[in-house]
Amino acid sequence: MHNDSKMENPALPAFLIDASGQSLATGVLSTKNTWQSYNELNGTALETLFKCIEKTLKDANTELGQINSYICCVGPGSVLGLRLAVIAIETWARIHLRKASLYTYNSLNFCATLLQLDVTQHSGSILVSDWKKDAWHAVKLLNNQEYRLEVIDSDTLKTWDGDILHLPRRKGWQDPPSNCTTIQYEPKRIIECFDSGVLHYTESIELFSSTVNNYKKWIPKRHGYN
Repeated sequence: MHNDSKMENPALPAFLIDASGQSLATGVLSTKNTWQSYNELNGTALETLFKCIEKTLKDANTELGQINSYICCVGPGSVLGLRLAVIAIETWARIHLRKASLYTYNSLNFCATLLQLDVTQHSGSILVSDWKKDAWHAVKLLNNQEYRLEVIDSDTLKTWDGDILHLPRRKGWQDPPSNCTTIQYEPKRIIECFDSGVLHYTESIELFSSTVNNYKKWIPKRHGYN
């Protein structure tokens, strides 16, 4: 659950894990604008994530017990990688005498914010990433409007009049949209967005979800009877 009443910057040193993209990214932040260590490794999440974490801690000469806050991407992105990252952070944040603070961010909103910070003329464009067959996560980049992540289908995307910006994912269900521009995912630049409302303080990390579970009441019936 988000609690944005506590939106000071993460206490340092802070540890970043972003497992949403094609590479696994981890970093130790020593000051608001300086990485003490940062690494990106390619490979499957199960085999690579903890190697990346170990390397980053070693490079920073830091132990988990010294970490005061965790910064975690909650998606959309690689489901297995995101889940592993959340399990690890939720465990580490609680096993020491003092509980570390937790901060999260959404990968598409983060990318949209970077595009704005780069003062790139993308107004009227749409930023998309693959979700499932014939469906995309999307953020419309419109003047004077807040970013709102939504799901659109492939037919709707084909009718978009502006530029289409595509953020690749680890595993895709479909080819990138035709005539799109590929956007590079840069978790290292999250430090540029601390004052832009991208980070959210939270007591417990919840992964981004595009769907709401619907439940039906089960009414017991005996087979062969109405």
